[in-house]
Amino acid sequence: MLKIGMNGFGRFGLHLLKYWLDRNHESKFAIQYISDDTLSLQDAYRIITTDPAVNFSKYKVKAEYDQLLFTEVDGTRHVIGYSKASKSEIPWVNASDGPSVVFDCSGKNTVAKDCDFYFSSKAPKNRLVLISATSWDAEKTLVYGHNHQDFTTGLRTVSYGSCTVNAYVPLARYIHQKYGIVDSDVNVIHNIQEYRIKDNHTLLRKFCTLEKSGPSLLPFLQKENFIVNYTVIPYPGVSMLDFRFKLKKETTLQAIVEDLETSFLKGELKSLYHFDEKDIGPEVYNCTTYSAVFIKENAKLLKDNLYLHGYFDNENSVNRFFDLANYIAQKNS
Repeated sequence: MLKIGMNGFGRFGLHLLKYWLDRNHESKFAIQYISDDTLSLQDAYRIITTDPAVNFSKYKVKAEYDQLLFTEVDGTRHVIGYSKASKSEIPWVNASDGPSVVFDCSGKNTVAKDCDFYFSSKAPKNRLVLISATSWDAEKTLVYGHNHQDFTTGLRTVSYGSCTVNAYVPLARYIHQKYGIVDSDVNVIHNIQEYRIKDNHTLLRKFCTLEKSGPSLLPFLQKENFIVNYTVIPYPGVSMLDFRFKLKKETTLQAIVEDLETSFLKGELKSLYHFDEKDIGPEVYNCTTYSAVFIKENAKLLKDNLYLHGYFDNENSVNRFFDLANYIAQKNS
């Protein structure tokens, strides 16, 4: 098992810990250390045991002696060392027997040089930092289901993309291969963390990482044929998206939906996306394992424009981070 240290225990780190615990028996890596620069061990324990969206009730959870302990119903125990520390004081960073892969989930080290402290002379050789956010100067951006197989040993910093990048890029690539994409636009209605709602009572248009990452990852997209409208709303739940693709190949909506559904179930997009028949709102997709779930009754083909409407739990884009980390762990082993 590849040993992992995770720095940052915000929303992403919380979701990732739960996602890994639920899949630890099939995982090629083990989270053995967690650090955060503001949350104490008791803070982390309180969040784990009380968060309304991320439910750890299937585990017996304890916090003692600088450790988080999770016990499964079959008696399997997971002991994770925990430290509240600034990045210069994280105890496992400079340990020669420390983790060979670091999950930086802090959101504060998205510039490659800010990750230099992970690579001291005492750290394990060939350490890799996997950044849980968009990093424009990471050595690689690897999106699971798109280019994750481009991973090579020796990389120091890798970005997993972002929640919107993972929701859009593999699907757009597939549609382009099948039908050809002339141009595309994306509308994202994105939530905001609950603790920040009190300071953000209005709609807010913001820059989306997909706007720049899309063309850099998909050569058929350029500034001239790709637009992202990204709106943040004062709401903490599951987010919404609408994709439009202008297609080169003439086809029917039924053929497209059948083709996509087959790919979602057993093709190259298997387990990445899902179709639901009816639209019953976003909240059923809390903690979904999919990058996005599309609604069949809302799919449309107007002339040569395909419209897909769906939902994605942006906080739980840890699903694709986990897949990427598992692939890397398998390659490293």
